[in-house]
Amino acid sequence: MRLELAGAAVLIAALCAEASAQVRPLHTRDLTRLSEVQVGRQLESSDVIFIPVGAVEANGVLPSDRDYVSALGFAMTMAEETGGLYMPGLVHSYPGTTVVGSSTIYMSPSQGLAHLKVIARSLLRQGFRRQVWVVISHGPAALTVGALARQFFEEERVPILYVDLDQHKSKAAIAPEDRSHTVYGAHAIVGRLEDIPLEGDYGQDVFAEEAASPENRGLKKLGELGFSGSLRLGSWIPDVLAHGGSMPLASTAAEREAWGELGRKQIEAWVRTMRLNEAMDALREHDRYTQEVIVPKFRDRLPPPRDSQ
Repeated sequence: MRLELAGAAVLIAALCAEASAQVRPLHTRDLTRLSEVQVGRQLESSDVIFIPVGAVEANGVLPSDRDYVSALGFAMTMAEETGGLYMPGLVHSYPGTTVVGSSTIYMSPSQGLAHLKVIARSLLRQGFRRQVWVVISHGPAALTVGALARQFFEEERVPILYVDLDQHKSKAAIAPEDRSHTVYGAHAIVGRLEDIPLEGDYGQDVFAEEAASPENRGLKKLGELGFSGSLRLGSWIPDVLAHGGSMPLASTAAEREAWGELGRKQIEAWVRTMRLNEAMDALREHDRYTQEVIVPKFRDRLPPPRDSQ
């Protein structure tokens, strides 16, 4: 009888252990859609997370969150490539020149940086040590995300990555005339392809305001001399349709679907050229070197950690 009871106890313990180990497989790599148990199990194998940053701003006849959705599409693809997770990031960032638009949401660079620091510190406490902040076609991003990468390192002594995808586009070998398909591809990946209008959805009269605006000759000359840009000179667009309206539009829904699929393949190929798995390994090694060599060697000269300030 005792042997039978002992055997039953062993069986029950084994069943309980098996049940406790059972975790629903990842049905998505979106952190916000996963359970606490799924995220905890994911962190046992990877502490990598991708966070897109963009802006909601006037983009002519294109979606106002085009830059953010484009970054999100890449972040989703990068998570699949590396086995990491992604999460919604800073949707409402500093817009720069488009503050005059009725669709533009304004957040100053300092406000955006403060918001990003809260998220980055939370992710670090949660266990996501290798953070990759993703941006594409968003000129003022360096004022927030670039500052985040540097200041976070100084305050937390943990290196995180700011990836401006525009700096990697040459590796993707996409012809300039085809590059707009990546916007379609990102919207297809995110499930927002219908947000991009078709040719003919807006009449030509919608651009009348832009045609009527006088030319800013001073700004034009500064540009010719190399003294313009979001990080070099303050300026605002002269009307609400002067930004983001040059991308070609598909003529039919079927063509839009085809461009979305083409763009998806372009993004996947683009991401592969970045060798992200090697980069994530290198980021971990750089972190380890910082903690084991730099910090002990120069402890008295380094800025004090945030917790000690």
